[in-house]
Amino acid sequence: MGQRIDPVGLNLEERVIDIWRCATVVKGGKRFSFAVMSVVGNGSGVIGVGYGKAREVPNAIEKAVKDAKKHLIRIQTFGSTIPHEVRGRYGASQVVFIPALPGTGVIAGAAVRAVLECIGVRDVLTKSVGGSNNGKNLVKAALEGLLKLRSRELISELRGIVLPADAGLAVSLTAPAPKPRFERQERSGPDRGRRGGQGGGRGGGGGGDRGGERGGDRSSGSAAASTPAAAAVVATAVVEEKK
Repeated sequence: MGQRIDPVGLNLEERVIDIWRCATVVKGGKRFSFAVMSVVGNGSGVIGVGYGKAREVPNAIEKAVKDAKKHLIRIQTFGSTIPHEVRGRYGASQVVFIPALPGTGVIAGAAVRAVLECIGVRDVLTKSVGGSNNGKNLVKAALEGLLKLRSRELISELRGIVLPADAGLAVSLTAPAPKPRFERQERSGPDRGRRGGQGGGRGGGGGGDRGGERGGDRSSGSAAASTPAAAAVVATAVVEEKK
């Protein structure tokens, strides 16, 4: 089990997992109440999950946050990820956690993401493999799995042996985040927004992707078709077809 933490002096961040509305039918109509599940954490391995109920949403959130601060525990982390792969279960929900390299990000749903971000994990792969995706069960399954994490130092102490340092693992954890594959370069200057160069868009005698000679041919052809002689020929053909 995790070690209980005193909330005094900790800078805790609050996250609301979900809000549920319950209705009770009474003689005069319906009576509504709200239930809230929240999670708090300091971003350095300390986390707490709480549940609160009240007639109003703000009061329910306040109760949930207070309950979460009463159940703070410490989770073992490894840099920006977790020490090893682990699986958590609660009811019909199962969540798998897999360590990831820097730059991967948090690959998780909304409920599990809130739990991981509150303990400061920024690179991890998760997957819900159980039969239920209920938010309450997912949070409890994630917490149950994270409590199973053990650091290299703790395993070395429990086994009574000295584990050799993994140089490749240390390099991968300190490696910078990879750059994006595609970087868009913003164009600036007087030619921004123009498809062609000196010759203009589709016509002209100069450059441009669609300009040049082909554009000039199109412009000259349209000019020839717009002459009075061409218009007379078209009109004569229309009259002959009507006859």
